[in-house]
Amino acid sequence: MAAAKKYSWKDLVRALGQRKTGAMFVLGFAAGLPYVLITGTLNAWFTNENISVATIGVFSWIIIIYSFKFLWSPAVDRAPTPKIFNMGQRRATILLLQGVILAALFAISTINPTTQIGLIAIAAVTCTFASASQDVLIDAWRIEVADEEVTIDLLSAVYQLGYRMSVILGGAGALIMAARIGWNDTFVALTFLMAIAVSGVFIAADSTVAERNRSLGAAPPPLWRNLALTPVILGWAWSFAALFGFMAFALSSPGDANARVFTRETGPLIILASIIAPVIAASVMLYVQGRKNPGAAAHKVWPGQKIFDALYGSVLAPMMDIIQRLKLAAILVLVLVLSYRFTDLVWGAFAYPFYLGQNYGALGHTLDEVAIASKLFGALMTFVGIGVGGAAILKIGRMPCLFFGAVLAAATNLLFADLALGGARTDAFMSFTHLYAAFNFMQPLANFLQLDVTANEALARLMVVIAAENLAVGFASAAIVVYLSSIVNKQYAAVQYALLASLGFLLGSLGRGALGELIEERGFAYVFYLTAALGLVAVVASGAEWLRQSRTPT
Repeated sequence: MAAAKKYSWKDLVRALGQRKTGAMFVLGFAAGLPYVLITGTLNAWFTNENISVATIGVFSWIIIIYSFKFLWSPAVDRAPTPKIFNMGQRRATILLLQGVILAALFAISTINPTTQIGLIAIAAVTCTFASASQDVLIDAWRIEVADEEVTIDLLSAVYQLGYRMSVILGGAGALIMAARIGWNDTFVALTFLMAIAVSGVFIAADSTVAERNRSLGAAPPPLWRNLALTPVILGWAWSFAALFGFMAFALSSPGDANARVFTRETGPLIILASIIAPVIAASVMLYVQGRKNPGAAAHKVWPGQKIFDALYGSVLAPMMDIIQRLKLAAILVLVLVLSYRFTDLVWGAFAYPFYLGQNYGALGHTLDEVAIASKLFGALMTFVGIGVGGAAILKIGRMPCLFFGAVLAAATNLLFADLALGGARTDAFMSFTHLYAAFNFMQPLANFLQLDVTANEALARLMVVIAAENLAVGFASAAIVVYLSSIVNKQYAAVQYALLASLGFLLGSLGRGALGELIEERGFAYVFYLTAALGLVAVVASGAEWLRQSRTPT
């Protein structure tokens, strides 16, 4: 097999002149912008409006929608083609969803969060569902239009380029604009930016790939599959109803809601219904799969059988394969996947309250300072971390890097805890290494750009800690991507990877509501120590998986 071609930045820029890659860049931008606005930029707005940290924590549960997009991806993938400009199914449905995103973002731009946060939540949930569904179709389009000239690797690289551009403009750009024109007008401008990104649908050509034959192979008969899936579907429906029902209650009656009690009492049931139940159903299917002569009644189809078959093929079949191949080790893999991204995901919703806020040990920086430190400098460090992680994986292997990434992700929380307590240890390190001198260029540059930036030791400490955290996250992200890619079966590569990656977001997202209340009660420093300690679960799990793989014959 020929080695995959490597692309330089010049190749990527040159490729943007082609129709497919140009469309891919714009579609990547359109995919990233709603995500960064709803899951990040809104929290900065809420912080400026003195919305409580506990409320921000509950609101941030919206991100869970992205974790579960694989549930409705079969329906989106096979939806009838809307009759819009004679477009094919992919482009027409993407355009329809982008219309929903635009409407939701514009609605947010007209609302005051201090008095109507419930309306913002409704618009944000609508926007997130449409955005997650759009992602499914953009991914499908990218796979289907790839060919030998414009390969999937090239399209994926261009997609990431567009996506990261939207993160910078929707993050740093939004903060800088908001400091000058206010948040409502900023969201109007960002809605207009999203409207420009709709052009990607018109640049793109229709996919000519016919619907693939989605044979279920030697699967159990329909009755058994449907009976196994029914409690799983009901469990997922209940999980969504419980989670977003509490969210609606908490936003409408903040004084009466207790997110920690909900997480402690209902959280385990949500995990049982959304994660453990599918695992049990897949195990049962493996047990009955080899049974002979199930009877004619077992082969009768149910109404909506295509939906059951799609869910079986996208959830149970890939999970059955994992359990069959890994056996009891599948439990360790599941624990590792659920815990690996926990430390950065669980506190991600509170980054803006920590950087911008004035209470609970927050740092009180300006919007411009956070834009420079987190969304520009931090984004650059993430890219560096990914590059270092990729190089380290090639040099020492994926399992050592997976373990080291888990250690780094947990340890960097201790650096933020130090900042929340005044930054004495970080200050001692920077004084000893003379790192403060490296930031002398900041004030003249800020003055030249007319930014509200005070280039003092506090900002330098923040930038160094953000650099360390983003290097760690980039390194760990590279490691977990390679690890997940290594354990999936090529027969189910796309669906298994999507399933495992989605589950990896669930636990960290679920804990955000309780964490917001804990910050208000104990402060940021306590929470950073707690998340660092919880990160040890991923350290132990990755170490155990490293040991298991080292003892498994290749």
